[in-house]
Amino acid sequence: MNLSTYQITFLRHIPSDIKVDLTSGWRHHYFDGFTIGEILSFIESIGDDRIYLLIPLFSNAKSLQIATLNLSEPFLVDNKSNPALIAKFIIDQWNSSGFNKKEDIPFTFSFKFKRVWFSYK
Repeated sequence: MNLSTYQITFLRHIPSDIKVDLTSGWRHHYFDGFTIGEILSFIESIGDDRIYLLIPLFSNAKSLQIATLNLSEPFLVDNKSNPALIAKFIIDQWNSSGFNKKEDIPFTFSFKFKRVWFSYK
């Protein structure tokens, strides 16, 4: 299955004959900046035959108890996903969010993610 390779793959894109096991817990990956290279590094770190459900987040600190902006509904990725497509999607979501980054306010970019498993019903 091509997950977020040519278009962002949301859960609603998964055929109804496939069961998605979402029981694992959420984790966070914090980025030092926001570049395609950092997203590529995250994507490449996903093991073969592993699928993650992720939510891109911006927050004003590395604590999620501070203001956080979820940029989209969760979408699916694996180690063959297209980092340029994902970066463009995140930038488009940020630009359409109505929030503007002020130079003097630091922010943190992160992925909230969990491993998921597919099986046929």
